[in-house]
Amino acid sequence: MNRRLPRHEVRTLLDGCAAMVHNCALLVIAAQVCLIYSTAGWYKIQGGRWQEGTALHYVLHLDYFTPWPWLSGALAANAVLVMLLGHLTVVLQVAFPFTLFSRIKNVLLVALIAEHLGIAVLLGIPFLSLVMVACDALFLPTALLLRLGPLCAAPVRWAAGRLAARPPAAGPREGARPAGP
Repeated sequence: MNRRLPRHEVRTLLDGCAAMVHNCALLVIAAQVCLIYSTAGWYKIQGGRWQEGTALHYVLHLDYFTPWPWLSGALAANAVLVMLLGHLTVVLQVAFPFTLFSRIKNVLLVALIAEHLGIAVLLGIPFLSLVMVACDALFLPTALLLRLGPLCAAPVRWAAGRLAARPPAAGPREGARPAGP
């Protein structure tokens, strides 16, 4: 008696398992992002500099986090804007986990992605920012992601085509003597 499943049933079973693992991974990432934003926001609420609205001002004046001093200086020169950005950061981070199941989430996502891109440029922390932008993108509507897919893939295909069309690097000529003593 043959107890093997037909191929189409095995494929269906494996597709179901793959979808379940994928959805569980997305759930874990979503929980981590919510934890990151909520703890960061609540710790900022407790900090005196964030309550005063001056924390961002101090960060913009740290030499280690100013890859473009003129840009940081231009932003830091506007004290009201720096204070508003600081308070907006706290509000966004605290509010995000509570808005997951409403349409307001999409507005917060745009603001959070803009915030992380600003951190990448102003403070010179691109890897953290890009990871958080990628994690935030998990919460974007699927229809938007499907529309953005070809737009994001086009520059990658263009760069891959340019690299493939590049002539190979010149190596040592045949018969040439190696340099050295």
